[in-house]
Amino acid sequence: MGGTATAAQILIIRELLVAFYGNELSIGVILANWLLLEAAGSFFARKRAAYSRRHVAVFAVMQVCIGLGCILSILFIRSFKYIFHVSTGEILGLVYMAVISFLALAPIAILDGALFPLGCRGLRQISRNPEAAARVYLYQALGSFGAAMCFVFWLIAWLNTIELASILLILNCCSAYFYLSSAGQAHRLKNGIALILFLALGLFFFQGNSRLHEFSSRLLWYEQELLTTRNSVYSNVAVTRKEGQYTFFANGIPYAATPQPTALIEEKVHLPMLFHGLPAKVLVIGGGAGGILSEILKHPVKKIDYVEQDPLIINCFEQFSTPLTQYELHHDTVEIHPQEGRLFLKKTQNKYDLIMVNFPIPSTLLLNRYYTVEFFRLLAKHLANDGMVSFTLPGSETFLGQELKNLNQTLYVALKKVFPNVRILVGNENIFLGSLQADLKSMGQQVLIERLKSRDISAGLVNEWYLRYKFDQERFGPLTAEIRASSSARINNDQHPTGVMASMIYLNTITAPIFAGFLSVAANIPFSTWFVITGIAVLAMIVCQSQSTGKPYIMTSIFSTGFTGMFMHITLILAFQIYYGNVYHNIGLLTAMYMLGLAGGSYLAMKIKKPVLAPVEAAIVIHILLVYGFFAVEPENLFISALLIYAFCFIAGGLTGAEYPIAVRRSSQSDQYISIIAGKLYAVDLIGAFGGAIITAVILLPVLGIKNALLLMVLLKGGNLAMAGIGEKNEFLASKLPSFKS
Repeated sequence: MGGTATAAQILIIRELLVAFYGNELSIGVILANWLLLEAAGSFFARKRAAYSRRHVAVFAVMQVCIGLGCILSILFIRSFKYIFHVSTGEILGLVYMAVISFLALAPIAILDGALFPLGCRGLRQISRNPEAAARVYLYQALGSFGAAMCFVFWLIAWLNTIELASILLILNCCSAYFYLSSAGQAHRLKNGIALILFLALGLFFFQGNSRLHEFSSRLLWYEQELLTTRNSVYSNVAVTRKEGQYTFFANGIPYAATPQPTALIEEKVHLPMLFHGLPAKVLVIGGGAGGILSEILKHPVKKIDYVEQDPLIINCFEQFSTPLTQYELHHDTVEIHPQEGRLFLKKTQNKYDLIMVNFPIPSTLLLNRYYTVEFFRLLAKHLANDGMVSFTLPGSETFLGQELKNLNQTLYVALKKVFPNVRILVGNENIFLGSLQADLKSMGQQVLIERLKSRDISAGLVNEWYLRYKFDQERFGPLTAEIRASSSARINNDQHPTGVMASMIYLNTITAPIFAGFLSVAANIPFSTWFVITGIAVLAMIVCQSQSTGKPYIMTSIFSTGFTGMFMHITLILAFQIYYGNVYHNIGLLTAMYMLGLAGGSYLAMKIKKPVLAPVEAAIVIHILLVYGFFAVEPENLFISALLIYAFCFIAGGLTGAEYPIAVRRSSQSDQYISIIAGKLYAVDLIGAFGGAIITAVILLPVLGIKNALLLMVLLKGGNLAMAGIGEKNEFLASKLPSFKS
């Protein structure tokens, strides 16, 4: 059950991100739909699980349906653009994404949520174990751990998505068959499941899944000829062809076009190169193949280091090579480094005349790491005398809207924090140059024109007249001044990724203007206001608990722990990315460690004779404070930092897992209705996790920053600690003093 849910999430989220060019907001919406649907399934199935006489057969059928549903969901995601005539490359709004992901996830998430109370009832009946709900929670966590390890470390790089979904169907059929056998029920149903299993095995071993994968993939790219689509542990890479032009996509986003790259590549390369008197050594981080390297090679360079994290991208360029890419990738001057950019910079001692950063805007927490003060400081350490860095952002030659201006100002301030000499070249793509020593501001058009001629640069767009146009101060001076007038812009750094919020507001201005307005308002609310609002809410909950004779603290504790657990998981993954970059295997290992901690915590909680929530709440508060101390100190030793992050992730999972079994035992009055209590609490836990997933990625980290967000979590869980202490004290007194109860 847990393994199926985790594996299905990995597969379907990847498919949806390819279809919607997603970021954390996309992931938040997808996870929100998943968790809400799963919570609904658990909540509405809890009573049927308690009273149904055929709960074993229903559980087995649902398992098989989840396996089938995963395949059908993937087919739906790949075909909806063809069905609704959505063009390739068309950016779809937030509502469209929410509706499609809801429809794709519904068959799986609702059934998976319903399995939990049914599993509790079935295990209670078979094993006669009073800890049935806790054991189901434990087994689910172990299954999630196993799925995360298998999919991240092995299967996803070797099998296509349909093949992986078929493996889930086969495993679910086997599980359902043996479950029915152990219960001694439903021979006809077992025969039906055996038939489905036989057909699934036949399709898997006789290439049926491969054909289905190829057919459905072509539907996703129906306007072009799909040449290949492959998965690595980092991304999905697709290559299409139309009228002799190859287009390479990474996670659905256009990465490069050959053999005729876009004209803007010339501007992106030649203007920074001409600003340097003799650019002998150049570092390109991301997106070098497909035009950028060939344009750099037109200059008298002696060495180009090209850092590209995903080797699959280079393999696809080799497989569908053109004279352009053959020249770039096999030139004696070019050395390719299949490594993450920040990690490469931390390990190399090389100095460069120009470092060219070539990534999309920082619309995700991962991409934002290439636009922060910390990253710019890392770049500065690797600059030679008069060396410079360059990157581009969306711009305009006529007018900068407020959202676009805010984005440019946010990253300009971060660049200016490190480099005293900053030059902005305004255009449809604004080019930012930064240097520690080179006098970029005083360099005029004539110098660049002379260098263009002396180097004998042959380009289609960048020529003498184009340079004169780009340096027209009457045309572009006011736009440059608008970006420089950034006194109110917040500095973008690793722990406070304001660039993510600015990017999300800019991207949603057209597709979801109402949501963009909401984000703009949220971005301008100071931390003190968030703290006061949270404090008032926590105080109100404490007052309600002190005046109540019931157990509201149990529900609020489960909800807030689901929220806090998801927040801590996302925050610790971001912390690992800050130190090590997007080392995908390790990110998967962090998830696996969290799930292993979840299993360990639930197991230890089952062994406690007198279950009490207050000590767990106190431990969560202490854990959050320790993580706060980690971010405040920022240890420089990478090995120690990694060990601490792994430990924090394991502990976060353990504390989250410990609360559920304790809450079930404190809530249940009778084993007969264990599935009702278990299903209800599980639904509340999922709703809390839903809030943690979307609010952390969209509001807490981009707006408040890591340390301020951690302080809010301390306030929230501190309130729950007080509620649990009051509630459990009253229950203890009531059990000892009957007059107190009355």
